[in-house]
Amino acid sequence: MPPKKKKGKGKGKKKGKKKDDTQLELEDKFKKTMDEIEALKDHLATRRELTRRSKSASAEMARKKEEAEKELEEHKEDQKAINADMTRQYKTMQTEMGLRIHQLETELGRTRSQLSSTEAELRKSYEKMIEQRDSEIMDLRLKIDSMEKAYENVLREALDNLMKKLDDAKELWEGRSSIIQGKNKQTLLDFGLNPLDI
Repeated sequence: MPPKKKKGKGKGKKKGKKKDDTQLELEDKFKKTMDEIEALKDHLATRRELTRRSKSASAEMARKKEEAEKELEEHKEDQKAINADMTRQYKTMQTEMGLRIHQLETELGRTRSQLSSTEAELRKSYEKMIEQRDSEIMDLRLKIDSMEKAYENVLREALDNLMKKLDDAKELWEGRSSIIQGKNKQTLLDFGLNPLDI
């Protein structure tokens, strides 16, 4: 049998070794736990950063959405104002166009009436002018006929007077010729000549 001291000494060594193993195991666990804690801290920090970024992005998106909604609302208001203005302009233009059409129709009716009146006046003037022309032509024809008759009468009277004067001159010359012939015959007889022999 081994001595007790040796046994006691051997048991102490085993206890010390077991204690060291336990301490090492605890240190490993502690270190592992600390590593896990650090990993969790890193993960938590990453999650916090992601959360912060997500909140920031969400806030940015919310801001952009609000701006977009505001811009859309302004665009709607502008479009509404433009539509209202265009509707007002269209109604105004339609009213002005209606008034202009009415004015043009009135002017057209007045112009047609004036044209009809002018045509009637021109027709009357033309008919009167034709009537005056025909009357003047008739008067001229009557004057020409009257002048022709007057000239014919004048010529006839002149010819009659001329013929009368010629007849009177003939009778005068015949009378004078007879007297001259008688004188010549007597002169021939006085000279002893027979007028019939000559």
